[in-house]
Amino acid sequence: MKRIVTSFFVVIISVILLIILPFILKNKQEEYIDFSNVTESIDNTNNDDENLRIGLISVAGDNKSYILEKELANYIGEKLNKKVKLIQKKSYRDINILLKNNKIDIAFLSTGAYSLYEDKDSLELLARPNRGKAYYHPIVIAKKDSSIKEIEDLKNMSFAFVDTYSYSGYLALNDYFKKNGIIVNKFFSSNYFTHSHEESINQVASGTASAAIIDDWALQYIQNNFPEVANNVKVIKTFPEVATGPVVSHKNYEDKEKIKNILLSINKDNSIKNTLSQLQIEKYVETKASDYPNLISED
Repeated sequence: MKRIVTSFFVVIISVILLIILPFILKNKQEEYIDFSNVTESIDNTNNDDENLRIGLISVAGDNKSYILEKELANYIGEKLNKKVKLIQKKSYRDINILLKNNKIDIAFLSTGAYSLYEDKDSLELLARPNRGKAYYHPIVIAKKDSSIKEIEDLKNMSFAFVDTYSYSGYLALNDYFKKNGIIVNKFFSSNYFTHSHEESINQVASGTASAAIIDDWALQYIQNNFPEVANNVKVIKTFPEVATGPVVSHKNYEDKEKIKNILLSINKDNSIKNTLSQLQIEKYVETKASDYPNLISED
């Protein structure tokens, strides 16, 4: 009798697990967002002509920043009385391609992505974020307890880049190496791309990579949100400041001036202040092409 009761309970527990397991797995999957092919559409029933199509790169790369950036995109859409189709990519180059092929109306670009854009004359620069300043510094970081003190100490070590179109996550150091006659693939024992400033910081903090290049705002963001990670790295090289990445539209986009005005006055609206604060954005300021480095793509 005891064996029968035990068998009965085993069957019951097995059935319960079969019922709830898919929901548990689904919830776990929803905790992580894969930015390699994210398209968040608020209303798919409308034609693209009726939507505001926004493309952006998630610089921090974590789910929290994705939610905040989505709130910012929705705010702009609400001000225009348009539904928002938010397209978020892991690759900086992918956003440039979407912009070039007129698949998005406005884009939140990185400094490098704009600087490498093939046809800048076709774009309208709307604004750029000010985070206490409208500039940032590319920085090279290493693990805090390592003996690494300068770039030259990284010979035959592993290195994490962010993206080939990221100024602070690749281009600044690549330019430095070219000027000093250093070949990346011969200098490091290995190097790879994380497609996220946050992930590059994590790689260094955990010791997976000996060092990485990121922007100082990204490190500040991690310090504010994940201090235990930020406190495990140190800065070994700081490059000159460069303008923060711009928000752009096509020159012929009908709502470009409206969006520009929305961004330039956004800091006066209390309804979006909390989102901006968490993104560490004080306001948006005007910008121009001469604020950015003139780069040529290596593709």
